[in-house]
Amino acid sequence: MKSSIVSLFAIIPLVACAQDHGHISIGSAGVNQNDPLIFENRDSFDTTANYVKTLTFATAGAYAGYFQGNITITGLAATPERSGPEPNAAALGSRLFVQLVSVEGPEGGTFAFWESGATSPTISLASGNSGTNTWRVSENDGSPGSDPYGHIHGRRFTATRPGIYTVSFCAFDFSTNGLGGGPIHSPSSVMKVYFQAGVNLKSVEPGATGTRVVFSAPVGQDWVVEASSSPDAGAIWTEVGAPIAGDDYFHEVIDNEVVPGPRFYRARGTTPP
Repeated sequence: MKSSIVSLFAIIPLVACAQDHGHISIGSAGVNQNDPLIFENRDSFDTTANYVKTLTFATAGAYAGYFQGNITITGLAATPERSGPEPNAAALGSRLFVQLVSVEGPEGGTFAFWESGATSPTISLASGNSGTNTWRVSENDGSPGSDPYGHIHGRRFTATRPGIYTVSFCAFDFSTNGLGGGPIHSPSSVMKVYFQAGVNLKSVEPGATGTRVVFSAPVGQDWVVEASSSPDAGAIWTEVGAPIAGDDYFHEVIDNEVVPGPRFYRARGTTPP
């Protein structure tokens, strides 16, 4: 008899982690008219890399009641005054913005961007929706020859319901220093990034040779997948696979156990000594 599979997510307190200070960098493919903007390090953050940013539940302060966290989106420096020029920096005179393009996530959930010092969401999108609102990345005033550099801390992303969100971003040049008083650069391609509210199993897929469990492993803790025939208090949970050091990426384990009834899974984290 084939086992039925039920996945569980766990909302687990997390220690502060280094990726809170991770940076998505915006640059360009060149500095000529209509050269497109790029997310210069997208290979580290795009969904194809299986990176996932964990948002932790806040019980106090401005984000109370939200799952919150941050990836700082920056503009590469183009001048020595801003520690540049950096490879792939956008053209002098460009002015970089980011658009929250779309959100896919738990039904009824909302994903939002908060400007530094905000007391409520600055831009928000409900799961299954798209939008056009943007926020500024460059710290220049858009004048000709100004550095498109930007590195503004204190901003946050939030989510309202536990689960995994796929969030799409696009970069724009809103300067007027290009041909005909328009922008210098054309927009970037869309980049999709995984965020998760709480700690979640991404998928549970039974197969002929076992059950494939994909789970998130937030940095700062060691993680193990556990299985049980019941989710109730007092249930016996057994480890599936070896523990994995948290690194903010999705991982998979294979459960080769064949059982005649329900099979429940969870991810459990422990803080290393």
